[in-house]
Amino acid sequence: MVLCVEDLLDGAGVEYRVMELTDRAVSVDDVVRLSKGEINPDEICKTILVKSKAGFRALFLRGSDRVSFKKLKAVMGKSRIASPEDVMEITGVLPGAVCPLLVTTPVIVDWKLLRLDRVNFGSGNHLYGIEMKSVDLYRVMDYTVIDFTEP
Repeated sequence: MVLCVEDLLDGAGVEYRVMELTDRAVSVDDVVRLSKGEINPDEICKTILVKSKAGFRALFLRGSDRVSFKKLKAVMGKSRIASPEDVMEITGVLPGAVCPLLVTTPVIVDWKLLRLDRVNFGSGNHLYGIEMKSVDLYRVMDYTVIDFTEP
């Protein structure tokens, strides 16, 4: 199976690995438990869609971190996590499968994510993830970097 994100990565000449899962994963624990291959839990990241008066934004952060809505408010005003229906309407996939490289909304990356050597994230399909070097993210997506998480 070829994933849409693979075309983007191949076109940009980015090295990556497709991570196959045995069942649908929606959490970091699910990814670790269901991965068919070796995976470093510290490299697992998540994409969370949030909604504010300014519209939708995709937040890209380490899987172990939580969004600090207090920090986020200083940047984009009051916001909340988008409903599953909004996620499906905006991204075309259900929560847990959102790929930060494929979203059409602005992406905000937490600065701690960029300290990782490699990142592992949703591919747009619940049964597959993508692993790549974090330094290559700029080659395949536009994003803003801020501090919006807490451990």
